[in-house]
Amino acid sequence: RRSSDIQPKEVKRPLPLNCLIPYQVPFNAVAVRVMHTDVAPAHILYSVNASWVGLCTLLDDVRLQSDGPVLLGQTPVCDCLGFGIVRGIDMEKKLYYILTPLLPEELKLVNCLLIGSIALPHTVFKNQPGIKGDAPYVTTDYNFGISGAGKIKINKQLKRREHNRLPGP
Repeated sequence: RRSSDIQPKEVKRPLPLNCLIPYQVPFNAVAVRVMHTDVAPAHILYSVNASWVGLCTLLDDVRLQSDGPVLLGQTPVCDCLGFGIVRGIDMEKKLYYILTPLLPEELKLVNCLLIGSIALPHTVFKNQPGIKGDAPYVTTDYNFGISGAGKIKINKQLKRREHNRLPGP
């Protein structure tokens, strides 16, 4: 596999995410930070899973002997070597499964995953060719009793600030 090749060139139609071979990255090899919002430590892995992430290099060593993920308290200033998709997380083996065009030699330099506000398009999950049955990461079985599980409600009655200004003289 060459750099910039996530999908094999000989494939005519894009393969579903679950057919691509990810890199396995141990929890304790990388620090994680959600940059655009505060996320409770207990929910950080929900934010990371199926996310577009920056694959970054911190000057400090982040390897810890902890069981859980290494969390950063603030957003660092660091070099970004590329981007990837966290395709899955194995809680038993303590691994992130990451799809990226980076070569293994480059990925060895990565010690930080930064999650921003860029979300993967829904079509990446909904329109995966060759999927039979339920598609990974897609559900219609919501528990609306859980905060954040339902559809976003739009309030069209709110006026923007610029509409509240009185006309000038």
